[in-house]
Amino acid sequence: MKTWEKVRNFWLATAFVSSSLVLLKLAVTPAQKPLPPSYPFPASVPLSRWQFVQATPIGLQKLYTPSLATSIDDLTIAGQSYRYLRNGKPLEIEMRYFRDYSSVSDILKESTIRNDRINFTPARSSVGAHATYQRSNRLFITACIPTTRETTITTGEFRSAQNRPDALIARSLPWFLGQKRLRDLRCLWTRISTPIDPASPSTTQQELEQAWIEWVQWWNNNYPPES
Repeated sequence: MKTWEKVRNFWLATAFVSSSLVLLKLAVTPAQKPLPPSYPFPASVPLSRWQFVQATPIGLQKLYTPSLATSIDDLTIAGQSYRYLRNGKPLEIEMRYFRDYSSVSDILKESTIRNDRINFTPARSSVGAHATYQRSNRLFITACIPTTRETTITTGEFRSAQNRPDALIARSLPWFLGQKRLRDLRCLWTRISTPIDPASPSTTQQELEQAWIEWVQWWNNNYPPES
């Protein structure tokens, strides 16, 4: 028998034994349902100019009354609200950790009782795009914090960042090995708000934008690990 035939037979035998062991393991090991993804939000997040008051988990409708859950609720892995104070003025922050992303306009619509469209103004800061709007004498800033760092408010912005060559190259090998998805579609949807000071609306906006930038920067450095 030639040398190459011996090598070939050796590898065929090795492949057969390995396949048999894998099949045996699958046969004797009961199928296990994968655990749903979860994430424990931090008990507090520092904001340099604000005093932390409390953090409260956001109840998910899909866990209590699935028939009333919205599509946004179905995408939510976990949620948390944070409250801060500065000179007696409150700052409210709502966060939802999504496994997949929807546009901010859809998220805002489904977060209202009557599914109303909220008219917001697109804007940009040093950390990316965000949306601002006013409601019930409060000023709001909201956006998605993706794994690609810059905040986004539209599906187009989000997908464009995911399709950048550097993002795809970084995930190509784990995707090929079946360890990760090619595109990381996770999103930390964030909405912060504070009462508008009627004597100085511009000051309210400056304070909220400063808190927003610091908040996004903290989460860019402390993003939930990919499960």
